[in-house]
Order: sequence, then structure tokens, then C-alpha cells
Amino acid sequence: MSASVGAVCLLGGAPSASASAAPVMVTASTVTANASVLLQQTEEEARRRARLSLGTRTAQVLGEALNEINAEPAQYQAALNRLNGLLNRNDLSDFDRSTALEIRGAVYAGMENYSAALQDFVRVLEIDELPFDRLTQIRYNVAQLYFQEENYAQTIRFMRDYLNQEGNIEDSNAWFILAAAYASQDNFQAARRPAEQALQYDDKKEEKTYGLLNLIYAELNLNAERARLLEEMVERFPNNESYWSQLSGAYYQAGDNKNAFATLEAAYNAGLITDADKIVSLAQFYSDLDNPFRGGQLLQREMEAGTVERNLKNLTLLSQLWSMAREQDRAIEALQAAAQISPSGELYYRLGQSYMASEQYREGIDALESALQRGGLSERDRGDIYVLLGSAYFNIDSETRAGRLAARRQFQRALQYSNSRRTAQGWINYIDAIEDTIRRQNEVERLQRQEQREREYERCESLIDVAEIGGSVDAGDLADCRALVDRLDIDGNGSVSDDELNAYVTGEPLAEEEATEDEAEDTEDTGEAAEEGEE
Repeated sequence: MSASVGAVCLLGGAPSASASAAPVMVTASTVTANASVLLQQTEEEARRRARLSLGTRTAQVLGEALNEINAEPAQYQAALNRLNGLLNRNDLSDFDRSTALEIRGAVYAGMENYSAALQDFVRVLEIDELPFDRLTQIRYNVAQLYFQEENYAQTIRFMRDYLNQEGNIEDSNAWFILAAAYASQDNFQAARRPAEQALQYDDKKEEKTYGLLNLIYAELNLNAERARLLEEMVERFPNNESYWSQLSGAYYQAGDNKNAFATLEAAYNAGLITDADKIVSLAQFYSDLDNPFRGGQLLQREMEAGTVERNLKNLTLLSQLWSMAREQDRAIEALQAAAQISPSGELYYRLGQSYMASEQYREGIDALESALQRGGLSERDRGDIYVLLGSAYFNIDSETRAGRLAARRQFQRALQYSNSRRTAQGWINYIDAIEDTIRRQNEVERLQRQEQREREYERCESLIDVAEIGGSVDAGDLADCRALVDRLDIDGNGSVSDDELNAYVTGEPLAEEEATEDEAEDTEDTGEAAEEGEE
């Protein structure tokens, strides 16, 4: 703990490591007011103890000095000059010198010359001639001044002497300074009891007293004691957001997540929490307590209000909250925004997965391809992305050969990655099996068509032969058969050649037609090769 902790204690603020230096609490007004009374007390004591009476000349000089101190404004320098003149005399009694030093120490304190004030007060204690009650007060002043001077060892020494005197045990401020001195030495264990005593005897229950004990409990990791203290602090100082947050943290460290969340939520609902980081923490708390929907609502509301920044981290959290709440459309919207500002393709990958889960395959393809383009992915992720792309293409169009081949190309790419190889090969085998089944079905259908055409042609030949020998045939059937023969007589010589008949039966083109179809197939193959090259 820094030395500045001590200084802030004097102002009445809660001590903390970030506290700044503050003026000393020992001022001329506090001590000289006592000194003014002291002269009256010395008159009474003169009648009781002649040896403790002030000399006439000393009393006169001290009276004039006190008048200058109490003037408006205080005339410290004039009083100091007068007191210096008095103390330069060698014929002063110990009582006269002690009283003059006591008052001059107060003047130095009023002038903020604390080291000089200390010298005078310590000298008074060394002479040890003043009445007991005045020496006790001077010890107290010395302890405070040493504290101001950041001499914590001497603070502890003199404050303990003061507290050991009868009647001082319930002095809350003395215990407070003693605790702060120990804390300033990072001796929090020794500081604990004085700080607890300070709070016990503090009738006003000042915030600074709570603050010091809170700091000590925190440093000693006394989470249970600190939680109880903070519970009292939020009741006494309900508008201090810091105490609510600290209480929430104390509950959290003790493993009491429910009360940690409830405390933070209460402070938020009271309008105390406006810090973006704490709002984000509250949203995460909702998730931890299985209520991601409210967490998503909170985070989105604060983003729209401009309290929480729409940065990568917060947008990613928002998408996770909506996803856990099964609000898929909202999750996708947040993830889209996050992916656009992410330097890597990881969030586009997750976006693609979300689209796939909601069966939005075309959008999924766009997101997954963006992930590959953005880069920054592991080999494992790249392999998984190609598998997802393949399944997306397959789900979009598995009915056509073109659709199946588009999917197969993605699975073929996935074979390059060890983690996705097995899955990709399974898909490839499945697609190939479909293709093989379709080829077999086509072959069966082709043979069936061929057999049907053979029977049809044979029937027509028989029908025409019957008609030519004068037999009775159906005119419509005969006309259809003659039309079939004319259609098959490609060369127009009045008869159907074996090649012409075979072409009809098998459904295969003649030589000239085959050449034309081969050219078309070559063009298609060239186009596919070019597409592969671009990929």
C-alpha cells in the first residue's frame, strides 16, 4: 500500500491505493484553541502547584502570541517571532519552556511546517514537565504529524502510547490512524484489529472507517468478513456503485454466484451501474445462471443506447447469448456484424455453421467461402469448411448430376485435410453410389426401351407384310407402321438398313450424329476443366 493512504485518511475519504496526498489534520486552530485554555488551566494549577506556574514575563509573551494566532487572519509569523525570542532565553523554567514549545509547535502546524512542529512537540515530551492530560494530547498530535510525514513506524509508536493511556481506548480516530499506519506498511494483519476497533467505536459510522476495513479484509482475502462488511456498506451508502460491485465480487469469490448476480442486477436496476465493462459482466452473469435471453436483451439494449460499444468482443458475446437462447436469427445478425470487423475468417466460419443449422444453405455457402477468403484458419477448420460446403451444395441440389458433382468437388478438397478425410470420403462414396445406381437404372431403362423398339419394329414388319399380301389389318396401325419405316429410312432408298434399324433400337446416333455430339461433349469437358483451374 502506498504512503498516500495515510494522507487520505485525514480527509475522511475511504483509503485506497489510488488515494492522493491530503493536508494534515493537526492545525493551529485545533491545538492553539487548547493552548488558549491551557493558560487558564495553568492559572488554576498555579494555586494548586506553585512549581508549575508560568513566570509573569512568560505568561505575558505567550498571551500576546496567542492573540496574534487567534487574529483574523492569523498572524503566524508575528507569533513565531515572538515565541522564538522567548525560547532564546536561558532562564526559562522547564514548565515555561514546555508551554512555549507547545504553542510554537501549534504555530508551525498552522504554517504547515510539520517537521518543525514535530521537533517542538517531541521536545515537550522529552522535558516531561507538563500535566499528564496535556502530554497525552501532545502524544496524539505527534502521532498524527508523523502520519502526515509518512513516518509510519513513529506513528505506530506514539499512537500506541496514546491508546495505552487510561480513557483513550474508545478513541475511534486514534484506532483509525493506527490501522492506516500499519496498512501503509502493508502490514494488513496488524492493521486488522485497530481497523475493527475504529469501526466499533465510530458513533457516526463514517464511510472512511468502513473503507479502510474493507481494504484490509480484501488484502487478507477474508472474503466472508468482507462480504458481511460490504452488505452493511451498501445499506449505509446505497448510492455508491463501487460498494455494490465490490460486494458482487466478494460473493463471486466465495462461490456464491447467485448473490453475486443479484447484487449486480440490483445496482443496475437502480441506475447505479453505467460502466460498459460491468454491464457486459452482468450480461455474462445471465448466461452463467441459464438465462441467456435476458443477457442478450440487456446487452443489445445497451448497445443500441450507445453505452456498450459494438466492438468485436461484445458482438461476439451477443451472438453467443442469442444462440444459447435459441434466438437463431438474432444470433446470426450479431455474428454477421462481428464477422465483418474480425481480422480472421473464424467468425465467418461460425456464421456459416449457424446458417447451415437453420438450413439457409446458400447464405451458408457465402459465409463459408468468405471465411476461406479472410484466412487465419487452422487446417482443421479448413477441412471442416469444405465438408460443410459439400453438404450445402448437396442439400441445395442433389437431384441433378451437376448439383451432385458440385458437392463432390468440395468433398474432394476436404480429402486434403486429415481431420475431415474420413467424412469427406464417406460423402464421396455416397455420391458415387448414387451415380452408379443412376447409371444402372439408365442402363436397365435403355435395354427395356431397346427391347420394346425391337418388338415394335418386328410387329410393324409383320403388319406391313400381311397388308402387302392382302391380309386384313387395322388402317391406323398400318399407317403408324409405314410412318415408322419412313422415319427409319434415313437415306431414303425405300428400305431400312441394318445400321438404321440398330440406331433406332439402341437409341444411339448414326456416325454423323455421333460426331456432332462428341464435339458438344468436348466443349462441356473443356468448360469443366477451366472451372477446376479457377478454383
